[in-house]
Amino acid sequence: LWVPQYLHVAMDLVDMGTVERVLKAVPKSDHVLIEAGTPLIKQFGLSVLSKIREIRPDSFIIADLKTLDTGNLEARMAANASADAVVVSGLAPIETIEKFILEARKTGIYAVIDMLNVSDPVKLVAELAKRGAAPGIVEMHRAIDTEGSKPNWGKIKDIKKAAGGKLLVATAGGIRQNVVKTALESGADIIVVGRAITASKNIQNAAEQFLDEMNKEEIDQFRVMTDF
Repeated sequence: LWVPQYLHVAMDLVDMGTVERVLKAVPKSDHVLIEAGTPLIKQFGLSVLSKIREIRPDSFIIADLKTLDTGNLEARMAANASADAVVVSGLAPIETIEKFILEARKTGIYAVIDMLNVSDPVKLVAELAKRGAAPGIVEMHRAIDTEGSKPNWGKIKDIKKAAGGKLLVATAGGIRQNVVKTALESGADIIVVGRAITASKNIQNAAEQFLDEMNKEEIDQFRVMTDF
């Protein structure tokens, strides 16, 4: 993940036919990340990652395990299943999160902390940084069941500062096109979108509209110009 911003397509799905349709329709881009959501992994197990990889061999794939215990074991399981990143819940004991992050590093994948229902994300990131276990990605997540609430994106810059180094922040939870600019202006590096893409009648068009909103064409052109 070398140059934000990224569109992160979250597949919180339980039907493999729908998964395949989404994977084939979402544009192939360096700035599109693919997530095997928690319901998808619960339905099919981590073996679903290899099925995703068959359809999109070059995509960056995230396994949303929302780990709460056995952090090092679950991080390694995701790495062995070909994940590029794996998600731990910020509600887990800090020792679990620390072991999870260190194991993810050891296996060469990104550790993501999902801050759903975490009261003080800045404090958690600062404590992990003190332990030498700052995550690669922090996800500021509003639950599907609480989408009427206001998203808490005001702390993004504080979270990055608390990490004391390079850290990407994702915004998630009922994201629609009309809030993309606000999220980016708040400091978000990754925009997590689920049903607005996966449940769309025209999946490709929906994803392209989000990418347009993020002005990804300009960044892709920049990459081409600097690859020589």
